[in-house]
Amino acid sequence: MKLRLAFATVATLIGLGSAAQAEILASAPVYGGTPSNGGFVVCRIFNAGLTTASISVRQIFNDLNVSVPLTADSCNVALLPSRYCAYIATVVGNRAHSCRLVATGTDIKLRGVAEVNRPAGTETLNAIPMQ
Repeated sequence: MKLRLAFATVATLIGLGSAAQAEILASAPVYGGTPSNGGFVVCRIFNAGLTTASISVRQIFNDLNVSVPLTADSCNVALLPSRYCAYIATVVGNRAHSCRLVATGTDIKLRGVAEVNRPAGTETLNAIPMQ
């Protein structure tokens, strides 16, 4: 009887598969200087894992510790393996910005970068990896 119970327990645990994991990625403050005023902070994310990741929280903070509103967001849907998404905010004033995200999945291997671009989007002024 004990052997059957042990076997059933092991079979159930194997059948459950991998448990969901959570991951937080964030960047140090990225600064583009005065040419970035009116430009964009872009948080770019790549899913290097083998399973889909859900990015439930996407935030950009300025150096006043204020969460700034996003102006574009392609990370608001499930991020498939080997796919990329980005979320963006406008730079207002001479400020540094940081990106932050929270993701869940069974095999989370996200990579990211925070960058500051000129207003026309023609030049990246600075970029810092998210860790």
